[in-house]
Amino acid sequence: MWRRGRKTRRAHGALLVLFDTSFFIDLEREIFSGQSGPAGAFLATQRGHAKWVATVTLGEFAVGGASGPALRRFFRGYVPMPLGREDAIFAGHLQARLAFELGENDLWIAGLALRHGLPLVTRDQAFSRVPGLRVLAY
Repeated sequence: MWRRGRKTRRAHGALLVLFDTSFFIDLEREIFSGQSGPAGAFLATQRGHAKWVATVTLGEFAVGGASGPALRRFFRGYVPMPLGREDAIFAGHLQARLAFELGENDLWIAGLALRHGLPLVTRDQAFSRVPGLRVLAY
């Protein structure tokens, strides 16, 4: 069973995580280079677990020019997490409490992770400055 809130979410005992855009950038590089790396290694530890991706991240990848079908293939197996009204309000309040300006897309992603109690998988150091956000480095 899932609950909203600040507790870390689990399904059937498995830790649920939200993946940041930086993770997918690294994963894409590893795939195209044909060399294994930290993103692929982390992903291997998540086999069989639900993996979340913010729709914001999908939009960031679409800017890169990939076709819709290519994006759908690349993100197959990830559960899209849309940004709803309450998520937007939460993120706005989060930015108001921060002592620094978090980039707009990073704010949406951090807000989603915090509001839904999901650790964020990222290498982006800006997220480590967000109070209460659990960051999983890879």
